[in-house]
Amino acid sequence: MMKRTMTTAALATIMTLPLLSGCREGEGRYADGFAPRVTLPSGTHVTVRLTTSVSTESAKVGDAWTGVVVGPVRAGGHEIIAAGTEVRGTVTGAQEARRGSRAMLDVAIEEVVVDGRPLSLPAVTDPVIAGSPRARNLGAIAGGAAAGALIGKAVGGDGKDAAIGGLIGGAAATGVVAQTKGYQVVFKPGTELVFTVSEDVAMR
Repeated sequence: MMKRTMTTAALATIMTLPLLSGCREGEGRYADGFAPRVTLPSGTHVTVRLTTSVSTESAKVGDAWTGVVVGPVRAGGHEIIAAGTEVRGTVTGAQEARRGSRAMLDVAIEEVVVDGRPLSLPAVTDPVIAGSPRARNLGAIAGGAAAGALIGKAVGGDGKDAAIGGLIGGAAATGVVAQTKGYQVVFKPGTELVFTVSEDVAMR
């Protein structure tokens, strides 16, 4: 009787092994070895560290850029995008610094590479305008002089074709912009941007 009981227990253990062997670390244990299908909801924030340089001095709409995810992105109780995941994006708006106007740079995420597979991930961030507090905080300014005293404000629909206004200092500030080329917007490798997922995305 004892021998039969031990044999039954051993058989039960062997039969459960295939159910657990395919599980991935951090995803829990599921009957088929994979996490259930999950959706990354719109509004999710993704912080990206750029690995390429982008500058309004040369950037054009459609130019590609790359980066990596800074911290893990979670949804539905699961890690959907791991830190270090490759990110691929494009320039969606670019305006070079010119006399009388200031530079603006707008970028968006197109996809991420998960388990070696490119997955669409539409995500956007606010345009960065030369001389604005955000541009200075990002260290995303180069060239020019007094134009840094001006604060920009994007107005309009999605910001891609936004007008640039909100100058501070009245006639004096206007004169500075008119007489100087001003700052370019430059994203150097290592610049961190926070993107917002613009629509629900099925990741698995």
